[in-house]
Amino acid sequence: MGAFTFLGLAVTSATEVIFGRVISDPIQLLGQIGGLSTTIVAIFGISLATITTNIAANVVAPANALVNLSPSAFTFRSGAFLTALLGIAFQPWRLLSSSESFVYTWLIGYSALMGPIGGIILADYYLVKRMELNVGALYSENPRGPYYYKKGFNVAAMAALVAGILPILPGFLDKVGILASTWEAFAAAYNNAWFVSFFVSGVVYLVLSSSQRRLKGA
Repeated sequence: MGAFTFLGLAVTSATEVIFGRVISDPIQLLGQIGGLSTTIVAIFGISLATITTNIAANVVAPANALVNLSPSAFTFRSGAFLTALLGIAFQPWRLLSSSESFVYTWLIGYSALMGPIGGIILADYYLVKRMELNVGALYSENPRGPYYYKKGFNVAAMAALVAGILPILPGFLDKVGILASTWEAFAAAYNNAWFVSFFVSGVVYLVLSSSQRRLKGA
């Protein structure tokens, strides 16, 4: 992965020297290079890379998730097809139409969901569980199990997830145009969505989990 990253940076940097401007889009770069044989080889490579990357990174996980959700309704193949159809329905080309929509709307908005999850997981493992897990109980459906929580749901984690997302929501709604304006504090929180949501959710989860443990101990 490091080699691929370096290659992308090196080629993009070289375009400024060769063509006088930075060309980060490989399709546009191919148009500048020209040549039938070069174009054919490059298109084949880009197509192969796109297919293999999407299968490994974007199809396997949701297809398996659908199978786990309802094994009687989905196989890996049907889950993969449904994932592909959903991918088209979300119209990803609209996200890629500009760097503004891709970076400041999609990636930052997406990070507002990933940040709380990361904060909760790390707080739970390192601070609440103290890096000690009962592996067998993780797969148990016993209502008395240590990880069954409230009817199978960790209410503290769900509350912490919501708490981490809420400070980001006004900035996101402002960015997509639903709100006409928002406070600067919310805009700043949105621009740092991953970090804000990570720490807010982690702290809230730690407080709620500690309170629950004290109540059980009492």
